[in-house]
Amino acid sequence: MSALLQDPVDLEKERLGSPPPAQNDQLAGAVVLMPDGSLASSSPGYSGIAEHSTPAHAFLEHSTSILFPVLFGTNVYFSFDRLYELKLLWLAALAIPLAFVLGDFVGGLVHWAADTYFSEDTPVVGPALVKPFRQHHIFPRDICTHTLVSIVGNVCILAVPVLALCLFLLWVSQHGLLAFAILGTSLMAAATVATNVFHKWAHQERPSAGVRWLQRLRLVLEPRHHQLHHTEPFERHYCITNGWLNPLLNKIRFFRKLEAILRFLGIETNASKRLAKNSCDNPRM
Repeated sequence: MSALLQDPVDLEKERLGSPPPAQNDQLAGAVVLMPDGSLASSSPGYSGIAEHSTPAHAFLEHSTSILFPVLFGTNVYFSFDRLYELKLLWLAALAIPLAFVLGDFVGGLVHWAADTYFSEDTPVVGPALVKPFRQHHIFPRDICTHTLVSIVGNVCILAVPVLALCLFLLWVSQHGLLAFAILGTSLMAAATVATNVFHKWAHQERPSAGVRWLQRLRLVLEPRHHQLHHTEPFERHYCITNGWLNPLLNKIRFFRKLEAILRFLGIETNASKRLAKNSCDNPRM
């Protein structure tokens, strides 16, 4: 079983309205208060745990969620304008699919790293990245109760400085290839920000007709495809934007080879660390 399910998840947060364990069978139809204040069925996959961001983190999530579309739109507009002036607009047709593929890869790489390395106590990335991923594997439908800002906020915090730098580079340079690179980067950032929205849709019990249409076309993450990540041995299908790269990365064992390279450099996975610790704690008699 993967590291994420063996790692204890810190669930010492306020549980609102959830019944005691002994009463779960009797209260299977009960409802619990979810983080956004709505009521959700206590169906399997829901924790009933209210998540609370610190005031500083909540401010960053909300402010960058507002800034992101502004910077994204500005970068896309000026990139297109620059490519049009230089008669290189055809490059935009290449940037769009390339951005979706790279967004899928970046999202998968981050997902794999959060599942395989670090801990919930790791500074910065632990509470913001590692813990949500690992808690998600225990309560996968909790993501369906989260607000838009709580879903995209952490990625926006990272994406906004990147887009600000891109806008500065567009301002100081007239180079066509730079405009192409910035257009691709901006679109990739948008795909990465949207990843958890697509991820949420893949876990919804009753997605809208439009969402189901996008899923059938495989433009966004498809539920049955993503379910393979939540199936033992829980170490494949890490890409969750649209999942296009999962078959290829699985076939070439990309993440296992990456783990081997990092192991050679002295960086062990959480699973390896636990095995070593258990060997020390329980030596053979």
